[in-house]
Amino acid sequence: MTLIDGSGRTIEDAVMVFENDRISAVGYKDRVLLPDGARHFDLTGKYVIPGLIDAHIHLDMHGMADTYHESLVEDKLRTIRAAREMANTLRSGITTVRNAGSANYIDIAVKKAVETGLIAGPRILASGRIICMLTAGNDYFKGLYREADGVDENRRAAREQIKEGADILKVMATGAIMNPGDIPGAAHLDVDEMRAVVNEGEKAGKHTAAHAHGAQGIKNAIRAGVRTIEHGTLADDDALKMMADNGVFLTSTLSSNFWMLNHARNDSHIPRFMSNKAGDVAKIREENLHKAISYGVRVIMGTDAGTPYNYHGRNSMEIVQYVKTGLMDEKSAINAATYTAAEAIGMSDELGSLSAGRFADCVVLNKNPLQNIECLESLDDIFLVFKGGQPVSGEVDTRQWYPDSPLGPRIGSDDDTEANMQTL
Repeated sequence: MTLIDGSGRTIEDAVMVFENDRISAVGYKDRVLLPDGARHFDLTGKYVIPGLIDAHIHLDMHGMADTYHESLVEDKLRTIRAAREMANTLRSGITTVRNAGSANYIDIAVKKAVETGLIAGPRILASGRIICMLTAGNDYFKGLYREADGVDENRRAAREQIKEGADILKVMATGAIMNPGDIPGAAHLDVDEMRAVVNEGEKAGKHTAAHAHGAQGIKNAIRAGVRTIEHGTLADDDALKMMADNGVFLTSTLSSNFWMLNHARNDSHIPRFMSNKAGDVAKIREENLHKAISYGVRVIMGTDAGTPYNYHGRNSMEIVQYVKTGLMDEKSAINAATYTAAEAIGMSDELGSLSAGRFADCVVLNKNPLQNIECLESLDDIFLVFKGGQPVSGEVDTRQWYPDSPLGPRIGSDDDTEANMQTL
């Protein structure tokens, strides 16, 4: 097998040894001592990369055309649906996710179910509710936001998320695209309010991510000490330089625009306010990612999976877009979803590269992703996925990738559903 280890190194005719859930040895076949009695997987002719990391998903959202309809699905059903879709995510090669907000702590419940072995799923870093100021559009996502005004309320909001079991904290530094009446470029929480959240997280060993489209909100979040900027759509030169100088990572989320715009032309169910804003920012986001990389900002994979038509299990389209849009070459694109992403989420000692001591998470491919990056999104080219040294069983349930999915039916007539199915 050929091993692409995530840090830029490629080893042909390689071998890896797993002991329990960790990698105990890795290297050229003729230089690694194989333990007696070990289970053997013959991966001759295959290509092995680290398990992929998606640093921005919403696991309890299904990809409905109008995200308002997500809130019409009862919480217990949403939780069961999320469990099914996290299995899809894992089986498609995403072995770790960072959840960027869920209604009523669904992400924390699903994470516990994965950790206890009740369900199959990736490693989940949960954030609980998103901490934000009072603003238009929050009620569009029932149960997703924890509104807080002032330093004391934001401090308490952070403590509430940690008490519930959150692994990270997320704040709204600016407005959002999918919130009606909201302005994506407008600054929201003040520096002192966000710093209170960041400080509470640091006391508990947790980092803070900031949703931030507009330049001023990005700068405010960096001054507050956040670890990652989510989206960064309207960053100006000063904001990008601040990110680079302060070691703040930028989560790309190209997929949210890609899938929405891919369907908007033929889909009247996507709210006009949402598709209009997505169209306005799509090109700007791509251009700013190019500029961010030129400034030395470390860009990491984050898909915003769960947003309209951005179905769980199709996460790797983000990596493909890096290459197709000229943002990165194949090796850099894989690194953004492995080694660099592990650094961003504070788990570089355990994830992101195929080296001794790290979790035995990897994806086995039939084709070489350094020559054909699209193999990452092809289920036929994913030969095997390992999480914690164990092969992942089962197949991706692609029924969830259609508007009439039984776990998240589209609001509309049967004729509308059939018509839209034909455009997929």
